[in-house]
Amino acid sequence: MSMNHEYLVFNSRAGFPYGAAEIFSLMQHMGCEPDRASYNIMVDAYGRAGLYEDAQAVFEEMKRLGITPTMKSHMLLLSAYSKARNVAKCENIVNELHESGLEPDTFVLNSMLNLYGRLGQFEKMEEVLTAMEKGPYVTDVSTYNILINIYGRAGFFEKMEDLFQSLPAKNLKPDVVTWTSRLGAYSRKKLYTKCLQIFEEMIDSGCYPDGRTAKVLLSACSSEDQVEQVTNVIRTMHKNMDAVLPI
Repeated sequence: MSMNHEYLVFNSRAGFPYGAAEIFSLMQHMGCEPDRASYNIMVDAYGRAGLYEDAQAVFEEMKRLGITPTMKSHMLLLSAYSKARNVAKCENIVNELHESGLEPDTFVLNSMLNLYGRLGQFEKMEEVLTAMEKGPYVTDVSTYNILINIYGRAGFFEKMEDLFQSLPAKNLKPDVVTWTSRLGAYSRKKLYTKCLQIFEEMIDSGCYPDGRTAKVLLSACSSEDQVEQVTNVIRTMHKNMDAVLPI
């Protein structure tokens, strides 16, 4: 990666899109024409900052200059519009992928799953999942993590549990995000005992909880005694991963 690219990436990831734009403009003034990678970084910079119209403008400029957008280019623009919850634009980007001969990958389809789910468009979300499971696409644990989180937040516990229980048959192992999302569904309802049971299952499965897991478990507490119990369990767990969780 060139020094110019490194500066662009730094500003993009630091949340300074206009700093990245200044470097981008300086490159052009110095006769160093930005390449596809530079344009992708700028799409990402504006997208991260929520400036999706600027991200779109950079994307269109890239095409106008004869630089063919890659799968990554489309993914970055999709991420920008997904953050803005602009379903129509995201669907257009997926259609553009098909028209350009590029097949949407798992990241793109997971993004659409998440977008539809966040907006409560469950029928469309489930249509995408069906296409992924029956078509040439690859589903991974992150695909089901999205669905488990969406169903849990919506209070669809049965659908959430069915998906969770189906993972072994799909040769997928729940990770810390899977367990924490499942735990979060019951935590929001203050179902303390159920949360402790799930937490114990998580430990028994060999999945190590992270800080977010502990935070979710604590949020299930409704009394000081429960907070104390959870705090002691977490402390013990860090000292000895073989600790048995009291219920």
